[in-house]
Amino acid sequence: MGKQSEKKISANRTKIIITVLLVVTFVALAVTIWALFFRNTGPALAPDYAPQKEEEYAEPVTGDSEEKMEVSKGGGAVSMVYQKEVHISLSDNKANLMFQNPSKSVNDIVLQLVIISEDGTETVIAQSGTLSPGYKIEQLDLIKDAAKLSVGDYTGRYNVLYYDPDSGEKAVLNGNIEGIKITVTD
Repeated sequence: MGKQSEKKISANRTKIIITVLLVVTFVALAVTIWALFFRNTGPALAPDYAPQKEEEYAEPVTGDSEEKMEVSKGGGAVSMVYQKEVHISLSDNKANLMFQNPSKSVNDIVLQLVIISEDGTETVIAQSGTLSPGYKIEQLDLIKDAAKLSVGDYTGRYNVLYYDPDSGEKAVLNGNIEGIKITVTD
């Protein structure tokens, strides 16, 4: 082989290496853009402390007893009142529901509304701020990805996350309420 032939082979290798590097860079850039803009970034709350934001739609529960449930030291007690039907208005971007954290509870809560698709995928579509004992909520704003919902009926779940009202620390145990019927309308 002559020197000119070796130069051609070397130049071709260099072109191939540069092409591969450009393709890898492009793929990495595309994945980064997808992760930043299109990935589900809804509030999948799992912090060790309750959010600082009180629930903006919280209202006092009327006719509620102020007597707290008895708990042993280091323990907790929760009482809930809720309806298993949720109505979502896409035009209002709101979920209409009924969930109470009665005064006798000893924990703050954060409520998540989750839709469970037919393939088992779970998507948080609404999340409350902190709901203290003695308060209820009847509506929640939908998060960004909930706008992708279609009109129809869905099966869902409430995730109920408990927090110590004094320290804000997350409780060891959290609750799920299955079988929530979610109706979505325009």
